Amino acid sequence: MEQLARLVSTGQGSRRGPRGLRHHSCSVVGPFAVLFGGETLTRARDTICNDLYVYDTRKSPSLWFHFPSADHGLKRVGHRTCLWNDQLYLVGGFGEDGRTPRPQVCVLDLFI
Repeated sequence: MEQLARLVSTGQGSRRGPRGLRHHSCSVVGPFAVLFGGETLTRARDTICNDLYVYDTRKSPSLWFHFPSADHGLKRVGHRTCLWNDQLYLVGGFGEDGRTPRPQVCVLDLFI
């Protein structure tokens, strides 16, 4: 939770959340909802994303923070994220082509 608080303090929040996103994952971490990956319906190409969205409910109005990732190896659709021992894990799903299974389990490092 502390890492997420530091991460959102570095970003610009918006009341507008992600648009046209499906097959993403969502984990609740204290006052934060953390969305990762999925398929965006707002682009014609490169539809599988590896973006991190954090919904911060600590203040009113609640705000969305968007953190794009440059690591194409983390692009996922149909995967899961789960919180375990203060680490957010990325589990399974399909890769950037939307068809190739990705059985790896990765830690989503929140570099702050």
